[in-house]
Formats: sequence, C-alpha cells, structure tokens
Amino acid sequence: MPSTSTIGVDVGGTKTHIAVVEAGARRDVLVPSADWRRGQLFDDPGNLTRLVELITATVPGPYRIAVGLHGLDTDEQRANAVGELTRRLPGSVHVVNDAELLGPAAGLTECLKLIVGTGAIALGTTDDGTLLAADGHGSLLGDVGSGPALVRETVRAGLRLADTHSPEAALDDPAIALLCAAYGTPTPGELAVAVTADDPYHWGRHAPLVFDALHRGSRLAATVLDQAADALAGNLAALRRRGARGDVVVGAGGVLTAQGELQSRLTARLSVRAPGLTLRVLATPPVDGALVLADRL
Repeated sequence: MPSTSTIGVDVGGTKTHIAVVEAGARRDVLVPSADWRRGQLFDDPGNLTRLVELITATVPGPYRIAVGLHGLDTDEQRANAVGELTRRLPGSVHVVNDAELLGPAAGLTECLKLIVGTGAIALGTTDDGTLLAADGHGSLLGDVGSGPALVRETVRAGLRLADTHSPEAALDDPAIALLCAAYGTPTPGELAVAVTADDPYHWGRHAPLVFDALHRGSRLAATVLDQAADALAGNLAALRRRGARGDVVVGAGGVLTAQGELQSRLTARLSVRAPGLTLRVLATPPVDGALVLADRL
C-alpha cells in the first residue's frame, strides 16, 4: 500500500506553490496560476478540476493535503471548494483562504494575517473561532494596497490632477509619465481608456512603476502609498475592534514583501491606528503553513 504524502498548496493570485513531503524528503513545484486558472478562481467551474489535475500530476496520492486558495471569500465558495477537492483528491483534505496559511507558516497560533499582492485581504479570528475579514473585495472595488489597486489609484489621481490643472501637469509627475509609457499612451485621458480596457487582474504588473516613480520624486505615488498604508492599517484596527485575537500581524504577498517603502509606511500607520499591533513580514513561503495544517489531519 502506498505511503501517505503530506501536501501543502498555496494558490496565489500570481503563482501556485505545491510542497510535497514524502519519505522524509521535500520537493516544491511552482507554476503560474494563469497556466491552469481561467479568470478568477470561481469564474470558471473548470478551475478546480484543473487544480486537481495539477496536484495529482505532481503526486498521485494518497494525501494529507491542505490547500490555501486566493479568492476564497464566502461561505458558498468555501463549501464549493471543499466539496470539489474532497471528492476529487484521494485522502484527507483541508481548504482555507490563502491568508489563513500565514499564522501556521510563522509558527503562531494567534495573529492577524495580511496579504498584499495580486489582491489584498486582512483576516483575524475571534475567541469563539469566528473568522473575520476586511477587504478582499477585488481589483475593481477594493483590495486596497494590492498591485492592481496601486495602479488604479495612481491613474485616478493622475486624472484628477489633469482635470484640476492640466494634462501636462499630470504628465510632469513621474508616476503618470511611467504608466503612459508602459501603456503606450501620450495623454492621461488615453491612459484611462487603455487601463479601462485592460483586465483589472493585469493592472498589477505595472505596480513596480509606482515605486519607481516614488524614488523619482512622484508626489502622486507618495500620496497613493500613504493612503494605501493608512487603509491597510485601518482594516487591521477594525479587525481588532471586532474581536480578532493577537498582537502580531503576519504580512505576506508579493507587493508587501518586496517593497520596503510600503512596509515602513504601514508600520508607521499601525502605530497610530492600532498601537498594540506589530507587523512581521513572513520570511518563509506561505505554503509552509499549508504543510503545518496538513500535518494536523
């Protein structure tokens, strides 16, 4: 009879990380999420089927497996994912939002969790085990601080500057100049048309330009990042007011982990909005938390 493998899966907005532990050895497989996902996770009923195919192609089973899913935001989605993955995967299956991997990955039983990457969501847990969330509302309406949202808000700020003063004034700011160059548009108005036509999920590929512009002296980029940090700190403060346990915020996600400017701004705003909270940026991959959860099955 084949031995049971321990599998951790972190399905992020950008990449999918599968960690397999069997016979005392670990191997990791990373693939772009776009290789198997069509749109966002629950947009296409075939996405979960393709995820199962990816996992079973990596290791056939049987498993103890924990899966963290970006975009798992409602009870209905959770029930759908649990049902599909439990039915299709051979072994014991545990399914959570990807942010729920951060505490176990950091070795903490009580903490708040913050992901700022392709999306942005803050999570906490109350004394009775109720899961609390703030934001995670998607690139069009929310996910403040995420890569797509930073581009969205920078373009909006540039359009306000163009309307208030002139298109030339907006182009004088490095953030708008860089984004216009990236989209191949000569004016802020045409930039708005190009960004609107783009998939909101893809706006985030230009988020590094916001930080490049900041280092070139962009006032728009500085304002957008200050506002994002304040909103993220406000979300965490709100979770505490609603009863979330813990005094450490475990942070992860491509934007937060890669950008010290956002980390420092968030730390400063937490000292004002939620003085009892301390930010700890995760130093290990979140999939390590999935392995911890799988080990408990």
